Parts: sequence; C-alpha cells; structure tokens
Amino acid sequence: MKKFFFVTITTLAPVALFAQEYYHLPDNRQISVQLISIPAMIFVLYLVGAFILNIIRITLDHRLRSKLVDKGVTDKVAGQFLQPASRDLRSQALKWCLMLTGMGIGLTAVYYTLPLDIHSLAIMAFSIALSYLAYFLYLKYTEQP
Repeated sequence: MKKFFFVTITTLAPVALFAQEYYHLPDNRQISVQLISIPAMIFVLYLVGAFILNIIRITLDHRLRSKLVDKGVTDKVAGQFLQPASRDLRSQALKWCLMLTGMGIGLTAVYYTLPLDIHSLAIMAFSIALSYLAYFLYLKYTEQP
C-alpha cells in the first residue's frame, strides 16, 4: 500500500506542479484544475477501497459464523460473537450518511456565499462539526437503557 501511494504521488506531482488550466472564479481569481480534481480522485478511490474492504469483512464474518456452526457451536453463541458487528455496521453507515450530508450542506452554503475565502473554510468546519454532533447525539440516545 505504501508503494502504491508513493508511486501515485510521484506520478501526479509533476502534473499538479505544471498545471496550465485554471478555473475562473466570479471575481477573476484562478484555481488550478488539479487543485480540485486530484483531491476528488483521492476521495473517490478511498470510498471504493473502503467499500471493497467492508465487503471482504462481511464475507469473512459470514465464513467464520459458518465454520463455528459446522464445528458444533450453537447458533446462539455464534451469533453473540458476531452480533456487535452488525450494530457497528449500522452505526458506521449512519455516520457516513451524516458526514456526507453535512459536507453537502456546507458546500452548498459555500457556493451561495461566493467568493471563496476564509469564511468558506469556517462554513465547512461548522457543517462537519454539526454532523459529528448529530452522530454523537444519536449514539448517546441509542445507548441509553
């Protein structure tokens, strides 16, 4: 994994350093195309990798449960070993949903408050913080007896 990351960075660094195309903002400032496209590509690759790893983990959990049942362990005991994982998957899915929703709301607010400046970072930080707060409150109220 480290080799892949190193090769990717060394391959994309010259492209980012010698970029000639720019996005023009409404106030005639310019942003490099690579400044937007490279982080977007890295984010998409991360999401695809996380999805593949989750599929592998679910498959291995299913195999483990099957092996435990084949060895004569009761279904109840096998379910107790793997039950927290299913609840964890649900909370992880909700966390990602809240994070992406918060980022979407933040980016929408940034779009409507152009030009891009330090207040754009503040809007994004605030929207992501609200997403984490919503997730914390969800965990707090679901853990109560």
